Amino acid sequence: MRSRKRTLLLQIIVILSLTCIVGGCQTNLNLSSVAQIKPENIVLEEIRIPSTDGNYKIYLRHKKLARQETPKADEVVLFLEPFSIPTAKAFDVPGYSWMNDFAKKGYDTWAMDFRGFGQSDRPKEMNAPPGQNPPVVTHREALKDLAAAVETIKKNRNVDRINLVGWSWGAVVAGEYAALQPENVNKLVLYGFMHGFRLPSMTEPFESKQNPGKFNPQAPAYQVVDFETGMHHWHMMMNGRPLASSEAMEKVENVFAESDPTGKNGASRMIRRPMGPLKDLYSIWTNRPLYDLSKITSPVLVIYGDSDFFAEKKVLRKLTGTKEKKEVVIPEATHWVLYEKNRDILLENTDRFLRQH
Repeated sequence: MRSRKRTLLLQIIVILSLTCIVGGCQTNLNLSSVAQIKPENIVLEEIRIPSTDGNYKIYLRHKKLARQETPKADEVVLFLEPFSIPTAKAFDVPGYSWMNDFAKKGYDTWAMDFRGFGQSDRPKEMNAPPGQNPPVVTHREALKDLAAAVETIKKNRNVDRINLVGWSWGAVVAGEYAALQPENVNKLVLYGFMHGFRLPSMTEPFESKQNPGKFNPQAPAYQVVDFETGMHHWHMMMNGRPLASSEAMEKVENVFAESDPTGKNGASRMIRRPMGPLKDLYSIWTNRPLYDLSKITSPVLVIYGDSDFFAEKKVLRKLTGTKEKKEVVIPEATHWVLYEKNRDILLENTDRFLRQH
């Protein structure tokens, strides 16, 4: 240890000597303070805010560098969770944290839980047997929660607009918000996004037996699933390829189970997921869009894996209202590329898009 400190001090003395030779010896540098410099830490803030309808407390997760100055609008990013991993921590999985990676780059990062997800309040219907009530938490309710989050972040960070990064159903909500409130959105990233196309393999299990083409009116308020059941499409998309490590799978499973107290505390690690998002996705995957994409005027990045059959492949041509739009297809990647070997392509392209002026 002493030897390393001695070496470091000698290196500094050499640097100072060269500085004196080149530019004169006017410096007040404290050698002991240089030797003790540590990397900047990422700080976590967790807050709960009321939804715009006042009925629920919504969870916000905030991470940034400890010494970060007040951010600009193009540095503030809000991540919106997918249905598959219903928690803000989907973006903060240990070792695979998009929030940490972007905080290190100087972004002011936020993620949120919609009502019924993660650490936000759950509708009372989710405490009753699932079959007693119809599906809860559709895009309409999620928009109310997103509106509250955006206003809170704008006020907290003193900016007039922010960037939105939505994943899967979270991207559906992000796109609708951008169409309705363009003044609040700086740039929009749609990761694994879907708007309106036909995907019978995903809609048939939720179809009404009496009225084909209609969503099952007997669908429950929520579903109770474990990780393997809830995420089996990940294995389908990988199709035996080693795109994600066993370590990544295990860490994602832990975050999945912790998204609901019933999974965190129970031996079965089963969680409750609202069925409202599946009702929305049924409309989308039967080619009945929830809103008009041409209303989006913010710059848009559409990004997805080449093996992601959830994602829509013809979104760009629908985005007629924006002058700046880009599509990136990530090779050897699924709907969950964030945890896979080619995750850097997702992060680098998103970073480049957000920084571009």
